[in-house]
Amino acid sequence: MEPAIDLPAVEYAERSDPGRDPSKQVNEDVCGHRETRLGHLCVVCDGMGGHAAGREAAELALATIFETFEHAPEGAAPATVLRAAIEEASRRVFAMPTTEVALGRPGSTVVAVLMHAQGTEVAHVGDSRAYLVHEGQIFRVTRDHSIVQEMVDRGLITLQQAAAHPDANRITRALGMAPEVEADVRLQPLEHVTGDAFVLCSDGLSDLVEDAEILAAVDGVPAAQATGKLVDIANARGGHDNITVLVLRARSAAIPPSGGVAPTVAQTQVTQATALPGLAGGEPTIPMAEPLAERPVDRAPHADRATEVPLAAPLTPTRPPPPTRSPAGPGRVTPALIVGIGLALAAMGAMVAVLVMHFAERGGTHNPSSEPSSLPLVSSSDLVPRAAGVEAGVAPAPTMLVPQPVEVPVQSAAPIAPLEPSPEQPPSLHRKRKPKTDAVE
Repeated sequence: MEPAIDLPAVEYAERSDPGRDPSKQVNEDVCGHRETRLGHLCVVCDGMGGHAAGREAAELALATIFETFEHAPEGAAPATVLRAAIEEASRRVFAMPTTEVALGRPGSTVVAVLMHAQGTEVAHVGDSRAYLVHEGQIFRVTRDHSIVQEMVDRGLITLQQAAAHPDANRITRALGMAPEVEADVRLQPLEHVTGDAFVLCSDGLSDLVEDAEILAAVDGVPAAQATGKLVDIANARGGHDNITVLVLRARSAAIPPSGGVAPTVAQTQVTQATALPGLAGGEPTIPMAEPLAERPVDRAPHADRATEVPLAAPLTPTRPPPPTRSPAGPGRVTPALIVGIGLALAAMGAMVAVLVMHFAERGGTHNPSSEPSSLPLVSSSDLVPRAAGVEAGVAPAPTMLVPQPVEVPVQSAAPIAPLEPSPEQPPSLHRKRKPKTDAVE
């Protein structure tokens, strides 16, 4: 048999108040702390189903959990015992006789932590919460089993909208609603350090007090003073429900086993999980979303029965349409391609013609006979007489034309006498012109 786990030094305080609502002066919340062989056990239960029945269900659940730990076998794993205790509590609450059947079946939520030398186990059913205050930050280490939490997980509403949602009191899981219940228990314990504080509370507190306000009331403040301040804040804002809060602060750091655990927690100020400073990565703090087939439970005490509330279907991402392909695939000739090729060939032909004409003009003398004539065309038979004896249709031999030299007579012109200045004009305006001697008529 394994020896009992050594109990770490802790600071503990609790406070429970019925609130300010005159119709809820019977407090259906209960809480407690026990030093067990497996560690410091702290539990908060929030009863429902009627005044007397709700209180009775919460008390029965709390007593069953403590009893299960007292009879836990030697060497049992703390997380295993915690799960078994919550499941046994649900079975007993489900079988509990009550005289207030008209107000609905009695039930209870539960949130529990078990702090031992190697870490802290966390388990819950319903919407009662557990927080961890660590080095000036607050982390929510449970996820509500509620309608609005499912909507938040699906991205349908924000955390701010969830706080004021009309279905905020509808939970999907509770002790006593069915013969069996599945409790959310962390697979590995949270690795706490000296000064870390776990805050357990019912929805009467979390509905009215923000997470940041819980941090300000608990961080560095004695546990008894912190619980009193939190209850006072909730009552000052209406106290519409029973209010219960419990603070358990570690006075020594956890010593993880060999091959140790390194859990993480989800910071409430952000939407994604963040790791505790100084700790390596580990299992996700908030469990995955539960199946939507669970039966939602109305937390209102005057509801006749638990009713199902349909959830909005998850948003299905639309698939983009397939890209359209051009009808002209590889290897096919389009009309545009044919026109382009034709224009290119025409341009090349025109360029060749221009080059041929250019080189033809540069070679030899210009022959006027090569120019087009306006006279009608005649055949060569009309220009050259046929020789005697030549059959018609036989082309005569071509006659070669030899160009004859042409002499141009050059006649010298007589010299021209210079002009005399006119007596009517001043002599300074007349200029002498040199006579031309090479003029040709």
